[in-house]
Amino acid sequence: MYKTTRNIAGGAHMRCEVCGHEISMNKICERPIQAATDMLKHMAAHNASRAFATVEPVMRPKPEPIPAGVAPLPPLPALPWIASSPQSPN
Repeated sequence: MYKTTRNIAGGAHMRCEVCGHEISMNKICERPIQAATDMLKHMAAHNASRAFATVEPVMRPKPEPIPAGVAPLPPLPALPWIASSPQSPN
């Protein structure tokens, strides 16, 4: 993700290969924990943007026809209706 590059003046940078974001090696040496945190946040932003990108359109599957020789399921038995009980509030 990050690649080290050096310039003619002698400075070195860590550059993101995806977007070109740079962090100087001087900053990494002066504040290593902050620089590492910044790099991890930057990489997490790239990963998060890829996680929500769709690769191809999502298509709903077409329903399959029911074969002619298959019998339908029997209906469920009717439950007896209970008017009220002594424990019910109404």
